[in-house]
Amino acid sequence: MEGFKQNVATVMAFLKTNSFSHSVISLHKCCYEDLQRYLSDSMIEYSGETAYRWIESNRQSWNYRKFTGYRHCIDQLEDVFQYGAISLDHLGSRASAYSLLNGYYKSILDPFLKTEPAKFDDSYRISCARFLLYLQTNSIDSISCLNYDLILKFHAEDYHRSSKSKDIYEDHIRRLLRYLAEKGMCGIGLSLALNRLLIHKIRRIPDHAIMDYRDDDPKSCKKIAWDVISDFLSEMEKTRYKATVLKASKHILTLLYIFTDMHKTALSTRLLWYWFDAIRPMLGTGWMQHRRALCQFLEYLNSGQIVTKITGDPKAVKTIDKLPEWQSGPLKEYLCLLKREGREESTIAMQRSSNIRFCKYLQRVGLKSFSEVSRTVLKDFHLQDLHSTPEGKAAYNCRIRGFLIYLYEQGLVIDPYLYKVLPTIVSQSTTLVQTLSKEEVAAIWAVDPESLGPKALRDYAMVCIGLTMGFRASDIASLRFENIDWKGKSIRIVQQKTGRLITMPMPVKTGNILFRYLRDGRPSSEEPYIFIRHEAPYDRIQRGACRRALKRFLSIPPNGICSFHSVRKTFATQLLNGSTKLELISDSLGHSTNGTVHKYLSLDEERMRFCALSLEDTGISYKGGVFHV
Repeated sequence: MEGFKQNVATVMAFLKTNSFSHSVISLHKCCYEDLQRYLSDSMIEYSGETAYRWIESNRQSWNYRKFTGYRHCIDQLEDVFQYGAISLDHLGSRASAYSLLNGYYKSILDPFLKTEPAKFDDSYRISCARFLLYLQTNSIDSISCLNYDLILKFHAEDYHRSSKSKDIYEDHIRRLLRYLAEKGMCGIGLSLALNRLLIHKIRRIPDHAIMDYRDDDPKSCKKIAWDVISDFLSEMEKTRYKATVLKASKHILTLLYIFTDMHKTALSTRLLWYWFDAIRPMLGTGWMQHRRALCQFLEYLNSGQIVTKITGDPKAVKTIDKLPEWQSGPLKEYLCLLKREGREESTIAMQRSSNIRFCKYLQRVGLKSFSEVSRTVLKDFHLQDLHSTPEGKAAYNCRIRGFLIYLYEQGLVIDPYLYKVLPTIVSQSTTLVQTLSKEEVAAIWAVDPESLGPKALRDYAMVCIGLTMGFRASDIASLRFENIDWKGKSIRIVQQKTGRLITMPMPVKTGNILFRYLRDGRPSSEEPYIFIRHEAPYDRIQRGACRRALKRFLSIPPNGICSFHSVRKTFATQLLNGSTKLELISDSLGHSTNGTVHKYLSLDEERMRFCALSLEDTGISYKGGVFHV
């Protein structure tokens, strides 16, 4: 083994003395270390026959470059063993890859080397010549013969001593291929494929599978051009999607383009999702965002517009569509009628949920038509239909009654009073008034607006408005620029719930926080609403955002209850504690009567003590107890 180590040192010293490249030296070092490990594990001495047998035994597991490179290293080592020096036959060509190119490939490379940035960086000549020499060695006579299989094969066989070096070389080659694509000499997809983030996700699909999943209607199949994808990504950027969404969208659409270009096929919806299911395991945890981007792209192909409200699940089936036709048809028509009447989307959603619940029960008991619904069926439905509160049950019954009336008008049920079986009246209940504690209010005011980001600043402004002005979450979400009177230091709104017009003074601190948000935090948008989403499409928020805003600034357990309405109740309680008249409190809250304010009286502990009744007035006897004789 000593002779082996000595001769290896001779070869390595020769390479360094004659200024061989780092990649060549690294290849020799790796080869001799692997060979020494093999000899030690096998407990045998070095011989040329043993070394070549080791090379051949690994031929199938090594790539072409490693196999030929290691064999060349053994040739040189064997020369040193036999002759004491490396023979000229095994020195190999010391010429550069560029000098070995034929006239055709030089005529392709030379114009590119005169463009920026290639003309300022000689590494472009080295890396691109290396790629073109690989094509020349593989008998590719024209760049037009280049295909994806060759790109994948080159990526697998092109050896580098580090992944960073390989990335730099392939980046230069991509620029060359993009340049050639612009000249019409090759496809743009070839330049996209040679990318370490994409190339391992490129998969061929058998031709028979493509034919099976291609739609029969040629009109439903679309040829995907890279310009269309570029336009789609530009529109997404104009819609101001975040960089992470844009990056994920470009990633999956680039893979989609390579797939269609590789197979020379048009795109159909069925083929798209068949391909996506094949590569989904390679997309990692972000596969849902990739799926959403594909759904948006399909919508863009059909409408030419970016649609932001996309669920992203192409296999999702709406619950109403799962109902049999005798149920889904009338229910859809009823919901369309409500929409034509101008009902709010939330109202229609409640109608849909309630009546789907009713229809599912009819299926479970085996009914096949609405004409079979009887008073007994409705009674049984009512008894088994469980809700968390009586009020919720009554609200659902009210919606189902409306649907039953519609069914009678359409002639689908016979009994005109069938709907009366479902009760909608519940006894009045009294609930405890939940307000924020003094510590929670203090924690909100202790927040430093300077430390908040744009979205947190929006949330803080919403909480401050609720705490100092008593607005409901729906009114804060609907707040417009025209509602604010900066000179008069007030906000004038029409309440969403009651329709009453109220004007509330805006405290200076709240006004300053709101102004800071509008100046420093609110994204640029033409929306007339004050508070908007901070993600595309930057439209108005929903009232649920107010609850999340409050949760941001309070220490609430994950499963704890957090209601933004408690902020409004805290505002009313603070007015009461400040000896404000009931009429003024009622006006500030936008209530039509003072009766709704009475429930807050129990929270005024100091003045409640003055209302104590004597035991005699309450009928409680003084007699009894251990001290009574």
